[in-house]
Amino acid sequence: MQGGKSPLPDKEGGGPGSGDDGSDGRRRELLRYAGLSGEVVVSVGVAVFVGMKADKALKLSFPILSWALPLLVIVVLLITLIKAGSGKKNGK
Repeated sequence: MQGGKSPLPDKEGGGPGSGDDGSDGRRRELLRYAGLSGEVVVSVGVAVFVGMKADKALKLSFPILSWALPLLVIVVLLITLIKAGSGKKNGK
């Protein structure tokens, strides 16, 4: 080899697509937010399903649990996200 340079990337990276430009960090952030959005969708869906079943079981004329349970889940998820975000910002 001339000049001591190898055409292959070393173990630490440095080659094309090695993540030197921050793409690995962006990918991690994307996966993190995709996971959070999936959690929100599943949680709200389960809350709606449980609320509908509870309304039918209790024979309520107005679907109060179908409305209240998803709202409660959304509030709890927002509080959890805010606490998680504020803890990382302060370096905790």
